[in-house]
Amino acid sequence: MKINEIFLSIQGEGPQVGMPAWFIRTSGCNLCCKFCDSKYAKDGEEMSIESIIDAVSNNNCKNIIITGGEPFIQKDILTLVKALDNRKVYVETNGTIFKPNLIGFATFIVSPKPQFLNAKYMEALQQWVPHATFKFVIGSRKDFDEAIALCKKLYKKNNIYFMPLGVKDDEIKSRMISIGEWIKAEELDVWMSPRMQIYLWGDKRGV
Repeated sequence: MKINEIFLSIQGEGPQVGMPAWFIRTSGCNLCCKFCDSKYAKDGEEMSIESIIDAVSNNNCKNIIITGGEPFIQKDILTLVKALDNRKVYVETNGTIFKPNLIGFATFIVSPKPQFLNAKYMEALQQWVPHATFKFVIGSRKDFDEAIALCKKLYKKNNIYFMPLGVKDDEIKSRMISIGEWIKAEELDVWMSPRMQIYLWGDKRGV
C-alpha cells in the first residue's frame, strides 16, 4: 500500500489527545479540502504490510494511528489493520467510505467535511454514527453551525469534537476561544479539541 510517512509522536487532537502513538500516514485522498494541513500526503511510496509492521515494532509503544490522506482508499487497509491485532489501532477518516468489515478491529475518528456532502456521503456518515467519534474542523461560525446541523440531521448526539482550523499558535488560540464561547452559548453536549501538536512543533512534519 502507498505510505507517505511513519513516525512516533504524541496525539495532539481529538479523543486520544496526549497519547503516544505510531502514526502511519497513507498517501492520496478522495477529497480536496482547501484547508488541508497534510496536502503533502498526496505523494508516497509502496510498502508491503510486513515492512509497515516492522517500522512500528522497534519500541514498546502499542498505539497505532492510521491517518492520511484518506486511509480507506487503500485497497490493503483491512489486511493492515488485522495484521496489527496485537496493538490498539485508531483510524482517522473523512467518513466518505464505510468499512463494515473493520468494525471491531479498530477505533474510528470520522472528520466529516460538510462542503462535500451529497446523498452518498450522507449515507456513509449515517452508517458511521454508532461506530465512530466525529471530529469537525472549525474555522468560522458558519463551519460551527454546519457541523451542528449535520449532527442533528444524522441524529449524532455524543462523541462529537470541535477542533480549530489553523497551523499557527495565534489563530488556534483565537478560534478555540470562539468555539468555547459558541459551545457555552448553545449549551451543547460536545467536546472542544485542541491541536496540541501546533503548540509543540508548529507545522513540522514527522514529530
